[in-house]
Amino acid sequence: MTGMCYTVEKQKEKSFAYEDAKEVLEHFEEKGYISKSGKIKDTMKEALKNGTLDLPKRLEAAREKLTEAIQKADKKVIVRDSSKDVLVKLKKEALLTPEFLELWDRIKQKTVYRTQIDEEILKLECIKKIKEMPRIPKAHIVTATADIHVDNNGVGYQERNIKTTNIDSKKVYLPNILKILLEECKIPKRLARDIIVESGRAMEMYHNPQLFLEYMIEIINSVMHTLTIDGIKYYKLAGEEYYVQEIFDNKELMANLDKNAVAVNRSLYNYVIYDSETVEKPMAAALDEDADVKMFFKIPSKFKIETPLGTYNPDWAVLLEKDGERKLYFVLETKGSTSLTDLRTKEQLKIRCGKEHFKALENGVTLQLTDDWKKFKTKNI
Repeated sequence: MTGMCYTVEKQKEKSFAYEDAKEVLEHFEEKGYISKSGKIKDTMKEALKNGTLDLPKRLEAAREKLTEAIQKADKKVIVRDSSKDVLVKLKKEALLTPEFLELWDRIKQKTVYRTQIDEEILKLECIKKIKEMPRIPKAHIVTATADIHVDNNGVGYQERNIKTTNIDSKKVYLPNILKILLEECKIPKRLARDIIVESGRAMEMYHNPQLFLEYMIEIINSVMHTLTIDGIKYYKLAGEEYYVQEIFDNKELMANLDKNAVAVNRSLYNYVIYDSETVEKPMAAALDEDADVKMFFKIPSKFKIETPLGTYNPDWAVLLEKDGERKLYFVLETKGSTSLTDLRTKEQLKIRCGKEHFKALENGVTLQLTDDWKKFKTKNI
């Protein structure tokens, strides 16, 4: 076939950026759709099946493509050695041991939080960050010219020219920005107006209203979350506690020693199902091998501490006996790094809430961040 050349115009689609993907993963983890390591849970499969998958509001328009990508990822064939399959069972007798009862009695109390935000500080912090935000470029249309070649090898193309055309700001539709900020950030319209005007960036909303709003919502919510946590206080709820029968699942689960399970003796289950092979698996093994550790367990996801950023579920509960008599009680959060500055802001704030929750219990339990049990024990005990 003789080669033919055509010139066509095509509209570029908006790409799914890294920040979008990060937001989706954080949202899915908070909704309980995926594990901390990103594995798809049954709750997500059920939501996909029923068409009830919860997405961040601003990404709702991409629902179809996101759903398609998730379903495709879930269909990947998982290869495993079936001879390493194990049945994970709750050891009911362990629930009656003095060690478990002592540890559970220390962490079962529920709490409620209270917080206050100084409106003037909120305004000043938001203005400061908005002044520092990137410049809002004018909205524009991008078109690309391409040469399409049809020959014996099939159809191919090569981009030849890219052209951008700015959209006339006079023709830009301006939404009710103050109303949107009221709905998305839960701040008064008066305060939203003052933040926008005093930041000196108000005119940039005409460049690209959608991008301007996205920046504003992200900055205001981020400052609010930080100030909320700074002033948070937890209080014990009289007569309210987590009950063993609702937290610890008696249902038997299938796991695999090569994929997500490690055998243990000093815990409530015969195997610990882990999310991370590099952090949680060695942590479970180290705790089980330590003769000073009398009881430990991975805290089930049903154990949820309320925070302004959604619920928080710490990783481990540990009872340790030192010198054969002094008992120490810990709740551990295991991350790849022990530096809070290395963690995402949302993770940092939730861990701070967790620390305040256990501090309010006033019974000697502390929440600690660690990536290695032996290093933690050497440094803290």
